[in-house]
Amino acid sequence: MSVTEFKEVQTFRRWWAWLGIIAINALFIYAIIQQVILKQPFGSKPASNIVLILLEIIPLLLLIFVFSIKLKTTINSDGIYYRYYPFQFKTTFISWDELSDAYLREYNSLYEYGGWGIRIGTAKTGNAINTSASSNIGLQLKFRDGELLLIGTRRPGEIKLIIDAMIAEGKIAKLYQ
Repeated sequence: MSVTEFKEVQTFRRWWAWLGIIAINALFIYAIIQQVILKQPFGSKPASNIVLILLEIIPLLLLIFVFSIKLKTTINSDGIYYRYYPFQFKTTFISWDELSDAYLREYNSLYEYGGWGIRIGTAKTGNAINTSASSNIGLQLKFRDGELLLIGTRRPGEIKLIIDAMIAEGKIAKLYQ
């Protein structure tokens, strides 16, 4: 059986960030329930009901925004497709012909790139695109012009399988280390 395509959708998974966003939303919802529904002022200098409700919109939008963050990666015989929604408006395509090397490697997102997301690294590490994955493995791409891009993954074993399968089928040159 031949592996012909890899698809992965990663979401933002930093528990401490989720905890903070949910706690802020819970506080505002509690305040709204207490003041608007139960008619008991929230705090010693309560805001008006409309201000309280309008203030909840900000953390609610933040919750929706963080929930919408997704890194979608597809790898097939054509090349590599990725989109980091909602930051990229269209999918980026990298043809195998553009690369001089592709391999899996361990990395430390905080140390090498300063965090998660669409990151600009150094000349040594190149750029990265990742979520707060539980994995510290990424697909390192080296372009023919020397530029580097690391794409984070939670499923490195499956990426290795598809790259090995394409090498065996002669669809790409032996790029994988």
